[in-house]
Amino acid sequence: MLANISWSPAPDLVALYGLVLQFLVPAGSTVFYFNPQTSICELDMLLWTNVTENPKIIWQDNEPYPLLNRRHGYNIFVLACLSGNSFDSQLEVLITTLTRLRSVRILIELDAEEFSWRATEVLTFCLKNSVLNVVVYFKNWKDSFHIYSYQAFPKFSLIKQHVSKDREPVIFPYQLRNLKGYKLRLQPDLSPPATFRYGSHGEQISGFLWQYLGSYAQSLNAGVHMVYPSFPRRKTAASDYMILYTRNGSVDFGLTTVMIVYNYEDRSTDYSYPFMFLNWCTMLPTERALRISALFEHILTLGSALFILFGYLLVFLGIPFTVKYLGISCRGRMIRLVTRMFTLILLSACSSQLISLLIFPPLEPRIRSFDDLLASGLKIFGMRNEFYFLNAFFRAKYASAFHLSDNPNELYDNRNFFNTSWAYTITSIKWRVIDIQQRYFHHPVFRVSKDLCFQWDSPASILIAPESIYRDSLKQYILNVAQSGLLRQWLIHSFYDMVRAGRMSIKDYSFKRSPLPLRFEDLRLCWGICGISLIISGIVFGIELLIFYTNVFLNSL
Repeated sequence: MLANISWSPAPDLVALYGLVLQFLVPAGSTVFYFNPQTSICELDMLLWTNVTENPKIIWQDNEPYPLLNRRHGYNIFVLACLSGNSFDSQLEVLITTLTRLRSVRILIELDAEEFSWRATEVLTFCLKNSVLNVVVYFKNWKDSFHIYSYQAFPKFSLIKQHVSKDREPVIFPYQLRNLKGYKLRLQPDLSPPATFRYGSHGEQISGFLWQYLGSYAQSLNAGVHMVYPSFPRRKTAASDYMILYTRNGSVDFGLTTVMIVYNYEDRSTDYSYPFMFLNWCTMLPTERALRISALFEHILTLGSALFILFGYLLVFLGIPFTVKYLGISCRGRMIRLVTRMFTLILLSACSSQLISLLIFPPLEPRIRSFDDLLASGLKIFGMRNEFYFLNAFFRAKYASAFHLSDNPNELYDNRNFFNTSWAYTITSIKWRVIDIQQRYFHHPVFRVSKDLCFQWDSPASILIAPESIYRDSLKQYILNVAQSGLLRQWLIHSFYDMVRAGRMSIKDYSFKRSPLPLRFEDLRLCWGICGISLIISGIVFGIELLIFYTNVFLNSL
């Protein structure tokens, strides 16, 4: 195609354009040509001679192209013609245009005399604004044609390469393939099991997010520098503070699990690609066995007792009357024997039912909804700032079911030491750690209820700068980790690290059920029935005596 060009550029430029075409050949790519000063550049000749059939966007205004990232993806190749006298303002406009598209390839022709220090200024400005894939060459070159790029890691270094038709330079190399020991700046939220410090002086750090990003740094041949938080951790979530550090470039990553749905929509650019999906539910104490005094109510219900009494009266009082009416002779001894056999069977059935209930007592009614929670009197221990993320109608209806606190340590202490006086709000990440710990119990103390959830399958991300140069690389890493299943392994490893750090203990917090002898208060129902029966018997006996002595009194008159 270059052979059909009517103008005759230098052979070195032809060689460069030949390399450029390697990136313009894909049919889906778009050429974005930026020339705010309408300067006459060699790039103009390249475009107007139809070197490529790819679609083109010509932008010659000295203001940002509106919403380029919403109209196009990463399949853009940028050609820019900048003035050497005002390149900084023009480059600022171009970089603003490339919001969320900073990783696209950019070829800049600078209308100025060729000087290495000028190329350094341009490329340093690009590095400061997270533009890695950029190549610069000068329009007014003299002796030999050169292109300028830079190496970002471990520190900025200018790369000057000679271009000729016999030698192809390396342009647009993948900068993140090897960071050569450059240290990524991580800020942990120090919230177990994501990240936590341990050691005699807190000099060590662990947690599944620490291992997650530490492994990512190793994949880039990079080191890690921890920027410990200095913000207050009370009423405001850690992510609200950490997002300020990622935005101003103080840190590269904020190590906190952020549920994207629960935050403001304008913060979507501050999140990485979701590395897992979280549920935010309620952790309830497991249902306890019924008290012994309540077991007697499960032997025979009131309806069953009335049915048996009615059947007894019908059979053993009605049959003798019917037999006598029909003139059939039937001995009373047979009736009494059948009556006693029926009583014996009934007592044996009730006794066996009582014994089975004492050996395997039934559990208390299961809480299956927030209405059941209100009826049970159990309250959810939660954070006040999290409570206001919930729906206003829900808060108004179930506010009395919550016990809210501004102190996260109070919540952690009660939950980590399995205080069954409360239910607790919990994410699926923290539940996995608690579930692992309960495997060492005689029986589980808490269960997570899928019926009492506040959010289902919310994408959880890591805080990252909106224009971070690591965004695409981290996304690919997240996909690889998801396929390998390493996240589950890191979560399990975090639990044992917390045990070694003294933040959790392998201790049985469950209540061991041991058989106990029956106590006087356990038989309250039996004593009550017996007392009521004696009272009824006394009343009947009193009525009989009253009738008898009334007749005697009347006969004596």
